[in-house]
Amino acid sequence: MNVLAVVDFGLNEKTGGYKRNLEIMKRLSRNINVDIIPSLRNVRLYSCRKDLITLLESLNSTPDYILELLEKSSGVEEFLNGLKTKRYDIAVVYSNSSENVRLARRITSAPIGVQLQLEPFYRDMTTLFKIKFRGITGRAVKKFKEAMEESKREEVKWKELIERGDLNFAISVSKVPLINSSLDKLLSYRVTNPGNAFDEDLLKFRRERDKEDYAVYFTRLMPEKGLFEIPLIWKKLRRDVKLYVIGQFVDERDKDDFLSLIKRLDVNVEYVGFKEKEELYNTVAKAMFTVYPSHYDSFSLVTLESLALGTPVFAYDTLALKEIYGNVKGVHLAREDEVKGLADLISNFKSEEVVPIPEEYSSWDKVAEAELEDIKAFAKR
Repeated sequence: MNVLAVVDFGLNEKTGGYKRNLEIMKRLSRNINVDIIPSLRNVRLYSCRKDLITLLESLNSTPDYILELLEKSSGVEEFLNGLKTKRYDIAVVYSNSSENVRLARRITSAPIGVQLQLEPFYRDMTTLFKIKFRGITGRAVKKFKEAMEESKREEVKWKELIERGDLNFAISVSKVPLINSSLDKLLSYRVTNPGNAFDEDLLKFRRERDKEDYAVYFTRLMPEKGLFEIPLIWKKLRRDVKLYVIGQFVDERDKDDFLSLIKRLDVNVEYVGFKEKEELYNTVAKAMFTVYPSHYDSFSLVTLESLALGTPVFAYDTLALKEIYGNVKGVHLAREDEVKGLADLISNFKSEEVVPIPEEYSSWDKVAEAELEDIKAFAKR
């Protein structure tokens, strides 16, 4: 089977989604003939061009002429004009940007699918409002308005691709991106199971007992991830627990407002900055629990990594958390937006709970095998 994969590797951003793309590409090429083409977003990042070429060379699955184009071309138009058509059995786009579906169609007439980790647009603006209208009111209004306009533009583009037959199926890490966008009603789809994995190296940091007297909140620090609910939750706790906030702020203005809020509420919360993997894993493994009042997930690697490290999680019952972790021991869910409900769960928590290793999600090889089965299923149609 010959597969075309158009992939966004992030390059200047480090997220769980981009990491997943890389881990899958490392493994797909061992089992099938796959040509890996970088996303147009990656091509635009000229300052990262050398890193992109090095990464593609390490995967050893990118056509030579593509590497030459990247070395010689300075922009997207030149790159696009140099693309060659080729016969493939199927194509998969690892990006939620419609332009990369069009990129795949320039190269092949084969069926094209998209691998989703986030929704490319929102069917219902109330769902988008629940996610984006968070934090400081002025910025929240602007963020919601911009997100709404972008969602409407993208919805038109994606539906046009489907109507023209340029997008034929979807593969997703959970049902959430499909439901939120209504693509579950517009395309054939499969949900990969397991859809994600934690790195096996995490297990050497795992600690089940003798936890230390603190909790952690680690993520991309932004309102959509519950940033400004953290101090409110801590204010309502009926026990004194130190909370370490770990990560990078997406917007420096949020940092100033967050630090001001924890000072004003006089809560036992400390921002300790961004931590690299080993230090982060050590800190999370020793914590009594992770608090994660996020509104914006399709899978939640924060939850998965916490469980792998032996640390229970307290979170909201969002679609993703219920779908993936609803029946998992060590995950405690309160109704979304109920700050007091989450605070009460934490206050009543017995710290001797032992969290089992989430074996189902312990291998990237298993994820790649499951995804390959999904791809093969669509290739046979």
